[in-house]
Amino acid sequence: MASDLPPIIARHGGPEIDEDDCGYVWQIPAAERCQWTKETQDCLTDAAIQYIPGLFCAFSSENTALITLGIILYMLWLLYLFLILGTTADNFFCPALSIIAEIMHLSDNIAGVTILAFGNGAPDIFTALVAPAEETVVMFNELIGAGVFVTTVIAGSIAVVQPFRVKFRPYIRDTTFYVGAVCWIAYVIGDESVHIWEAMSLIFVYVGFIVVVVIGQMIDNRKNVTQDRIPSLYDRTVLKTYLVNRDETLIPRLPTRAKAVGLQSKLDIVLDVERKNALAKDDTTEDSSVDDGASRRPQGLYREFLFDVSPMNMEDWSEASKCTRIYIILRAIPMAFLQFLIPVVNQTAVKRGWSKLLNCTQLCITPVAITFLFDVWSYSIGPVPLYGLVLVLGISGGVFVFLTTDLDRVPKFHNAFAFLGFFAAMAVVYLIAKEVYSVLHTIGTALKISDSTLGMMFLAWGNSIGDLISNVAIAKRGYPRMGFAACFGGPLFNTLLGMGLTYGIAAAKHDDLRTHVRASAMGPGCIAFLLCSLMASASYLTTTGYLARRSYGFMLYSIYFMFMLICILSEIGFIHPLGSDHRDD
Repeated sequence: MASDLPPIIARHGGPEIDEDDCGYVWQIPAAERCQWTKETQDCLTDAAIQYIPGLFCAFSSENTALITLGIILYMLWLLYLFLILGTTADNFFCPALSIIAEIMHLSDNIAGVTILAFGNGAPDIFTALVAPAEETVVMFNELIGAGVFVTTVIAGSIAVVQPFRVKFRPYIRDTTFYVGAVCWIAYVIGDESVHIWEAMSLIFVYVGFIVVVVIGQMIDNRKNVTQDRIPSLYDRTVLKTYLVNRDETLIPRLPTRAKAVGLQSKLDIVLDVERKNALAKDDTTEDSSVDDGASRRPQGLYREFLFDVSPMNMEDWSEASKCTRIYIILRAIPMAFLQFLIPVVNQTAVKRGWSKLLNCTQLCITPVAITFLFDVWSYSIGPVPLYGLVLVLGISGGVFVFLTTDLDRVPKFHNAFAFLGFFAAMAVVYLIAKEVYSVLHTIGTALKISDSTLGMMFLAWGNSIGDLISNVAIAKRGYPRMGFAACFGGPLFNTLLGMGLTYGIAAAKHDDLRTHVRASAMGPGCIAFLLCSLMASASYLTTTGYLARRSYGFMLYSIYFMFMLICILSEIGFIHPLGSDHRDD
C-alpha cells in the first residue's frame, strides 16, 4: 500500500489518521478512492465545487504522473483564487470602505484602525471565519504566520527599498499592543479551550487600541501645529513672504483616473488620504490637482458604459511592464464579472466613479446576486420569495435612478452606492475565501501536509502578497512610514478580530459557551517567532535612533528564513516542532 502514496508521504511518513478523516484516503485501495471521497463527510465542503472528490475521480491516483498533474493544476487554481481575492479587496472593498468612512465623518486615525483596516485585512478575516470549527489550527497558524510574514518580510522590504526614520510614538504604541495581544492569545489558548468571554476579550483589546489612538489624536490636536511648521515671526510681511515661497512640492499631486478601478486604485486612495491630511494641516494651500482623467474618458451613455465594463484598463496597460501586463490579462476574466456586480465610488476617479448606465444596471442585478452569494435566496417573506422581492425592488430602483439622473452630473445620492458595493464585495470575498480554504484542504490532503503548515505558509503567503506589493509601492512613492505602520496595525487587527470572531462564534454554539481549540505542534513556534520579530525590531530601532536602514530589512529577512527553515524541518519530521513535548509519556 505504501507504493500508492505520494513520494513525500512514503519518504517522511506521518501521524496515524482516523478512518473518518479525509487524510485516510491514502490507506484505501486506489480503485476505491473516488467513491470513498464522495461518501466521506470530512472530504466534502460547502464550497461551490467538491475539490477532493474531483481530484481523486478526475485524476486517477493509480497513475503517479496523473495525480501529480492534478495537484499542480489545483495549486495553480489556488494562486488564481488568491489573485481574485486580492483584486476584489483592493479594487472594490477598499474604495467602498473609504467612502463609508467619509460619510460617517470618521477621523483618519479612527478610519485607519477600523474600517480601512478591515478592507486591507478582509482576506485574512474571511478565511478565518470560513474555517470549520474543528479546523482552528489552520486559522490560528494563518493569522500568526501572516503576522510573522508581514512584520519581517514586508517591513524589511520597505526598509530595503526606502530607508527612513520611524516615528517614535506610533511605533511604540502599535508594538506594545501587538506584543501584549500575542502574549494574551498564548495564555487564552494555553488550556486548548476558549470561553466566550476570552474570545470577546480579544475584541476588547482592539477596542482599547482604538481608544488609545483616539486619545493620542486628541492630544495632538491641542498642540499648535502651525508653530512647528513655520518660524516664530511677529513681522507679518516676513511671515507672508515665508508662506508664499515655501516648497509645496512636498504635497504631491495625484492624477485623476479615467476609470474607477485599476491597478493603482488602492494606492491612489491611500495617497489621496495622505494628501488631504497635508492640505488640511495647511489651510492656506489649495488643492491644485488637475482633473486630467476627464480627457481620456469617452463621452456618451453607451461609450461610457462599454469603457467602464471593459475588463482591461487601457490606462494601466499603457503604463505596465511586460510582467504586469500578464497580470492584467490573468485578472481580466474576474474583472469582467466583478465590474458588472460591484458598484464602485472612488474619490480619485472622474465623477467619483459615476457611470449612469452601469450603476443603474448594477442596481438591478447586484441585490439579487447578493442574496444568492449569501445563500438566502430560498427564504421568503410570507408567500413572496425573497429573491423575487429583491429583484422587483432592484429593477424599480434602477429605472428610477436612470430617469432622474444626468449622464455628466454626479447625483447627490451617489455615495449610497458605496454601501451596496460594500455588501457585494463582502459577499464575493466570503465566497472566494470558502473556495480558497477548500482547495487548500484538498492540497493538504493530497500531499499529506499538516494543517499547521497549510496555515502558516500557503494561506499566510497568499493573503499577504497583496499587502507586500501595495506597502512597498507606497514606500516607493515616498511614504515608507505609512507602509511600515500598516505592517503592525494591520496584523494586529486581523489577529484580534479574526480569532475573536471565530472563537466567539464557535463558543456561542455550545451550551457551556466554551469551544475546544485544536492544539498545534508548531503553534508555540509561530508565537515565539512573532514575538522575536517584534522585539528584534524594537531593539534594532532603539539602537539606531529609530532609523530603519537597509541592514534592518536584511535582519528581518534572516528571522523569517530561520522561521521557514524550522517549520519545514519540523514538517518533514527531521526535527521536533518548536515547543512540542518530546517526552515519551
